[in-house]
Amino acid sequence: MAAERRHSNRLASKKRDNATDVRAHTPIADDADNLKSGNKDVLQFFTAKMDMILEGISRLGIDSTSGDLSKVAITQCNKNNGIGNTSVSSSYGSDKTVAFVPLAADNESSICEQLFRPVKDVPKPADLRKALLNEPVVKIPIHQYVFDRLKEDVPVSELESYFCIVENVGNIAPQLTPRVETALLVNNVDIGTESMQQHVLDAFLMGVIGTAQEYLGMDVMIDRNAAEPSMTLPQSRPDYLLLFNGLLVFKGEEKKGGNVRQIALELTDKMADNAVGRTGKLEYLLCYATAGSRVLFECIYEENKMVECADIINLKKVSDRVTMLIILINVVRIAHSLYLARRIEV
Repeated sequence: MAAERRHSNRLASKKRDNATDVRAHTPIADDADNLKSGNKDVLQFFTAKMDMILEGISRLGIDSTSGDLSKVAITQCNKNNGIGNTSVSSSYGSDKTVAFVPLAADNESSICEQLFRPVKDVPKPADLRKALLNEPVVKIPIHQYVFDRLKEDVPVSELESYFCIVENVGNIAPQLTPRVETALLVNNVDIGTESMQQHVLDAFLMGVIGTAQEYLGMDVMIDRNAAEPSMTLPQSRPDYLLLFNGLLVFKGEEKKGGNVRQIALELTDKMADNAVGRTGKLEYLLCYATAGSRVLFECIYEENKMVECADIINLKKVSDRVTMLIILINVVRIAHSLYLARRIEV
């Protein structure tokens, strides 16, 4: 009897193995027949959902051959996961609704070309305090949540003169927008080494100057702690350098603390003689000094004299961060004009 049972078990096991082999080699097309016969309800459910989505797309009036969704108007979906007038929503086994939202148009080139174009007339050193605070030629697109955070510290009327809201205007600059937003909201570090504190300042420098370099139509080089022969004494290395076609047009000296006005003196200490002014290559050189989170903009002019061209900025303050952004935009524009009006040696 035991032998018969073992024989019977082996036969049953062999049948199961054969059945597994058959299923493993069954074409996918055969599974479709099984789905139709055994899961009609599931098939009908998903077919109905697909019909609903296709109907919604047809109501949007989108030409599927054009692929341009940037101009589609979007309204709120109805509560029953149905189709609104100009939006599509659907729910799959949950009470959460997925909605299609409009795509912001990429206007980076148009915005940046206007934002960084050179000023018509180069301001005199005495007029720089006003010139560096001029409103941008075009408003900078930022998102609503960033605008809402800024207005906690800055008057809305002031913000509206500098920024537009992506969700309202449908414009975005894919590089400029996130870089500017990062600079405005990045956490401040007021401890640690000079290099550790640099990241907040670098967020501004890269957000503005790093973006501008692609739209100035010349060879723009940004460097740090580097020698350069156009306006700097041999063996001297400014902490930050901006060069247009090899000519220094903007520089900075940075320290983790101390008196920012004392630190600014290094700006002239490293200058070559007769680099700016009537006989120099530029009428003047814009520059900055930092002491931790404090930033001071200066102008070096005739005979390496220096004058402050803005109040001291504290990057811990949201309002001062907005000011920093506007000043740097104007620095780029004025430096560009100074370069175009440079004295060319023959």
